Amino acid sequence: MKRSYFNPFTHKLRQFAIIGFLMMWSIKAFAQDGLKAKMDSLEQVIAQTKAEDKLTELYAAQILLAEKLEDFYKVAALELRLAKVSSFDGVEMQTHAQNALDFYLVERDTAKIIDANYQLAYSKQLQNDYDSTLFFAKSVVTLAEETRDTVSIIRGRLMLSSVYSHLTQFPKSLEELNLSKVLAESTPDNKSVLMDIFNRESFIYYSLQDYEKSADVMFKMIEVLKEDDDPRKLNIWFNNLASVYSLCNCVSIERRKELLKESIDYAKRANFTYGRAFAYKHLADTYRDARELDSTRYYLEQIEVLLPEINKPDFTGLVSVAQGSYWSSMGDDRRATPYFIKGYNIWKALGNRKDQMNIGMILSGIYEDRNDYKNAYKYLSEYTVLRDSLYSEEKIREVKELELFYDFRQKQITDSLKNEDKLNLLSLTYEYEATLQKRSKLMILLIGIGVLIIACIIYYFFIKQRKLAGLLQVKSDQVENELKQKELLLTEIHHRVKNNFQILSSLLELQAKGVDDQVTKDLITEGKSRVKSMALIHSQLYENEGLTIHLAEYLQNLINEIQKSFEGRTSEVEMDIDPKYTLDIDNMVPLGLIANELVTNAFKYASTPNHRLKLQVSLSEENGKNVLTFKDNGPGLPTDFDIKTTKSTGIWLISRLALQLHGHYEYKFNEGAMFKIHFNQSEYLNT
Repeated sequence: MKRSYFNPFTHKLRQFAIIGFLMMWSIKAFAQDGLKAKMDSLEQVIAQTKAEDKLTELYAAQILLAEKLEDFYKVAALELRLAKVSSFDGVEMQTHAQNALDFYLVERDTAKIIDANYQLAYSKQLQNDYDSTLFFAKSVVTLAEETRDTVSIIRGRLMLSSVYSHLTQFPKSLEELNLSKVLAESTPDNKSVLMDIFNRESFIYYSLQDYEKSADVMFKMIEVLKEDDDPRKLNIWFNNLASVYSLCNCVSIERRKELLKESIDYAKRANFTYGRAFAYKHLADTYRDARELDSTRYYLEQIEVLLPEINKPDFTGLVSVAQGSYWSSMGDDRRATPYFIKGYNIWKALGNRKDQMNIGMILSGIYEDRNDYKNAYKYLSEYTVLRDSLYSEEKIREVKELELFYDFRQKQITDSLKNEDKLNLLSLTYEYEATLQKRSKLMILLIGIGVLIIACIIYYFFIKQRKLAGLLQVKSDQVENELKQKELLLTEIHHRVKNNFQILSSLLELQAKGVDDQVTKDLITEGKSRVKSMALIHSQLYENEGLTIHLAEYLQNLINEIQKSFEGRTSEVEMDIDPKYTLDIDNMVPLGLIANELVTNAFKYASTPNHRLKLQVSLSEENGKNVLTFKDNGPGLPTDFDIKTTKSTGIWLISRLALQLHGHYEYKFNEGAMFKIHFNQSEYLNT
């Protein structure tokens, strides 16, 4: 009876359970099908999208879908994709690449681990964290060598070469390039990789002033370009090769002529006016070196015809100097002078102090020969000022040993010096206190021995105390002397860093000469402006006795430097900052970069030839924070401006640097653009 009673019930219960399970499975399968359909739809949209900000949103949406599908391998792949399109500051890129790496390490997917490590190395390089960059790049090379992944080995070694080049460790950079080149030469479809390696290699040799080796590498590049028959690039590299040959004097004048005439042919084929004019300029210099002045004049006249079409101030400056040199070679300094003055003024406007200095010396000599001592003294004085502000050739090898990207190491050096001095003083104090304690214990133990013994002990410790006091004084004097020496060392470091930034500015300018795209050239110019703002900081640190910067003096110098870049623009600057107010370098570097962006934007947008710029700069205190205010009479930001979606590097940089100052920026329109930078003073300023 019991069995017959429960069997039907159990059977029904199982049926309901099976039906319920099937229904739940069907619902889940239906939901997953819907999620997969959405995933496929997003994939199609991604395939047609090129804007990186949109790709970021689409990949993030796909990650949410993949998590719901519990497809964690897909999540990791999307994290890696998202890292590759993240913002160029490297922070978001690092987060996504690390998420992907964590998953692939668990799964032991070596190929993906290599890819994630490379992306992490790249993110760290963008953040100027070169120690971490080297660590991840070396991990890429090690894993790739274990799996014989030649492409990844090359990528890793090129990353290592790039970092060593940034750190001016050129021998190591060349070593990595050579290893990459050996591998690249043994792989198919290697032309683009080899061109990249040759380009880096020639630039390093050029930086080391080994012009003959730089020329040899350029010639290899030209041989590769000839296979592709790209006349524009061939013209550029023939011009570069001729320029390097003129520096090394390792080929004959006739060989230089042959190269430049071949360059002109390529420029004509590519209809590349600027490249043809540059070849004419090199030819004019070559004929002048050969004392064939009629041919020199002919090619200079050819350039004059092309100049209106080119409209490049830097090239006009080069041509003006070449014209002046021609007339000077002819012995006609009066006709040469206007050309030299024109070139001098162009270099001054462009901030090219090295060429400005050289022409200043020439003009001083010309005016001295003409007994015009007033102008001779003027240009000689300007030459002296420029010479003192530039690095000398004898110190190039010393300067290149310093790190170009010095900002985070500067704080480490300063802190370590201060901590070392504090520890030395603390050690002496502990030693003295320990001696006193020892004396007290001995006196307590020997108190019952007698007056004579006690008197001897007291005398003994009195003598020892005097010796210790003398030793303490000697060591204190030593610490004080060492502190002075280290302060001098820090001052010298600031001087070298200032020179190092000038090297970086010169390298950027050299790089700009080979660039034809105006957008790229503008970006390089912006980079030079930011480098100058940091160079001013180290220049002031070097000139001051302390390790602080007077904010008002720095901003005045910065505004004067920026105004030189906007020829013909007038301005009225009101500054309400206490001249004695100082900042340390930890605050001054980001604040100087912010000021550079805001003042440059004020001149760019609020100042025109017909509109006088009115710029107000003030420092105040609000809610316990320092507030630096920049106000101009310009049109301000667009009403629909959004920091989260804008591609403006300047505004994005202001936002990030304000966070670095443990503060924020505030913008509003009040009869012009007004930016407020809220920040706190560094805790190290008064230590």
